[in-house]
Amino acid sequence: MPPDPAVSAPGSRRRPESPAARQRRLQALEVALADREHRAREALSGLRGSLPRNRGHVTPLARIEDDEERLAVWRARVERLEALLDQTERKRETRAKIVLGTTLLAEAAQDPDDPLLARLLAIVDARVHRPRDRLAIAETLGLAIAPVKARTVPDLPDFDAMAAERLAQETSREAPSDAPAPGRRRGKKGG
Repeated sequence: MPPDPAVSAPGSRRRPESPAARQRRLQALEVALADREHRAREALSGLRGSLPRNRGHVTPLARIEDDEERLAVWRARVERLEALLDQTERKRETRAKIVLGTTLLAEAAQDPDDPLLARLLAIVDARVHRPRDRLAIAETLGLAIAPVKARTVPDLPDFDAMAAERLAQETSREAPSDAPAPGRRRGKKGG
C-alpha cells in the first residue's frame, strides 16, 4: 500500500523555528521593506516634485504588536507605494507623449506648406490603420486624411479539396494488403 501523501515521513518535518532565528528573519524582512519603502518614497517625491510625506489616518506600525501582522501591513503599504510609483511613471510618459505631439502639431500648423506637416501626414498614412484613430487625427489637424486603403482579403482555402486529400491519405494508410483475403484466415503470431 503506498504511503498517504497527507502524512509526511517523520524525517521530512520542518523543525520549529527558534525564537532567535525567527527574530533574525523578521529583522531581515524589516530591513528589506524599509529599504524598498525608502526608495519608492524618494522616487515618487522626485517625480511629483514634492517632499516625501506621511499619509494621514493610518495605524502606526509601532502600535501593531504582532510581528507577522506588522510585517504584512508594512509589506502591503510598500506594495501600494510601489504601485503608485508605477502609475505615476506611466502618467508622466503619457503626458510627455501628449506634449511632444502637441508641440509638433502646433509647429506644423503654423505653415501649411511646411515639409513637417507633409511628413506628419505621411507618417499617419503609413502607421495609423484604425478608421476611428484616423478620424480623430483628421479632426484634430483640421485636414483631410485619406481613408484607409482597402486591403485585399486573402482567399480562403478550398476546404472540400483539403478534406478529400486528407481522406485519401487516411485510406492509403489502411492499405488492403494488410487485411486478409476474404476466404483466408490469418495465422497466429509466432507460429
